[in-house]
Amino acid sequence: MDMLTSLVSDVEDAVANGDPTRRVETLRRMTDLFIEQAPHLADLHVAVFDEVILRLARGIEFRVRVELSERLADLVNAPAGVLRDLAFDDEIAVARPVLERAVRLGEDDLAEVAASKSQEHLLALTRRARLSARITEILVDRGDERVVCAVAGNEGAALSDRSLSCLVEKARGDEGLQSQLQARASLGNEQLQQLVAIAREKARVSMRAALGGLDGLSIDAAAFDDAVDDAAEDVARTSSYKALVDDFADAAKIVTECAGSGALDEETIAGWARDGRIEEALAAIAHLAHVPPTVVARAFHSNHYDPLLFILRSLRFGWSTFKTFLVAKAGRDLTEEVHRSAFAAFQQLSVSTAQRIVRFTAMRERTLEAEAL
Repeated sequence: MDMLTSLVSDVEDAVANGDPTRRVETLRRMTDLFIEQAPHLADLHVAVFDEVILRLARGIEFRVRVELSERLADLVNAPAGVLRDLAFDDEIAVARPVLERAVRLGEDDLAEVAASKSQEHLLALTRRARLSARITEILVDRGDERVVCAVAGNEGAALSDRSLSCLVEKARGDEGLQSQLQARASLGNEQLQQLVAIAREKARVSMRAALGGLDGLSIDAAAFDDAVDDAAEDVARTSSYKALVDDFADAAKIVTECAGSGALDEETIAGWARDGRIEEALAAIAHLAHVPPTVVARAFHSNHYDPLLFILRSLRFGWSTFKTFLVAKAGRDLTEEVHRSAFAAFQQLSVSTAQRIVRFTAMRERTLEAEAL
């Protein structure tokens, strides 16, 4: 405390003197002492440091305030008044470290920053390890696309029903936000169903645009919509196909080992299909597409090749691989008519559209699992 008393006296002299160099030196000495002693300081002592550091830090040059923010951001008992002053700085380089990391910033301060400061300040808040539902509501209301997407991707951000509904609504025109929401483990069943509906509509619109742009192709709108719905539902329906394939446990082990060695690629998977190792081939596709093996099994055993095409095309697999699976599926060479039809479908389906269909399928699967619980 004798040293602290001496430093407080130095602070008074530095402030009164008006010499910026001396003021910076005194600030650094005070900050060094605080960081060194922080684990042993009582609240009363921290309050003294808070007052004197705050006096020195106000109006000081930009680079020194950035340095101070970085040094204090991770301290569990950092001076609260100093943190607040740094958090509200209009310069985001100063505010960012404490907004992203300082646990000592109070809830009211966080809410005020979220409600009044720039989009860069809001984006910094989205990177905090934990965010209350109160703060995320403000961020979702005020934030731009980057902020909203970052909130959705932060599993430590608590989302109220209001925030979730707002995020889902905004996801209608934002595929990046859709992906972030789909990945949230905490997403509720109602929101999942809304995202499924959005994904279905996006897939329908995108595929119609892709096919409608082909010369000489005539599409009946109602028939096309029915076909997209039927194909998607065919992939996602809940009836079990487990009896059509062996248990995937052994196949999954092989796939995991192969993936670990870096040998899991399109050529390997096509080779398994040609050799009749269907369980391994389907498990490998499921692994790469990030869907359950039963989803791929349902696609493989579907009455139509569209569900299988969606999955393979989403992985950017080529026509020869798709044909290999069709032959394995049929158990014989393809007829000329099937060959021609499948090849045309393969050419017409874009990778991006296929990926949207597969994302829809994965969401649908999660929705059905949630409903079954």
